[in-house]
Amino acid sequence: MKPKIFIDTNILLDYLLSRQPGANAATELLVAAQMGIVEALVSTQSILDAAYTARKSGLDFLTFKHAVSILKGALNFVAIDWIDLDWAMEHYTGDFEDDAQYASAYNSCCDYFITRDKKLLGQNSENSPLCVITAEDFVAQMK
Repeated sequence: MKPKIFIDTNILLDYLLSRQPGANAATELLVAAQMGIVEALVSTQSILDAAYTARKSGLDFLTFKHAVSILKGALNFVAIDWIDLDWAMEHYTGDFEDDAQYASAYNSCCDYFITRDKKLLGQNSENSPLCVITAEDFVAQMK
């Protein structure tokens, strides 16, 4: 069975903006999704957040739109709903947006939460329902 992964906004931005050191691993993840090696999910909120950040970083909208249209065939998009928001409020760790993303990944039955957010990575434990991992570490595991 192929792994079901949730891609955090920062991984999308690494890909879209070619940000190093994460761009190569982000690209490998998205290629794996396009090839059907992994089932990759991203929240619609991540697309909105990425659009805002990409624009502020100088990426024009047509380039952003083209990249997202390519990704559309490789990714499954999930909405953050009230169940996720309620969970995030009950399990608040200091970053409500991260908590809501995590809840969305959990409620979507993902196996992995792919991020480079050090705070989220620090919450990984044996009791965590999801494995929180960097894109680099996940790509290395795939190989």
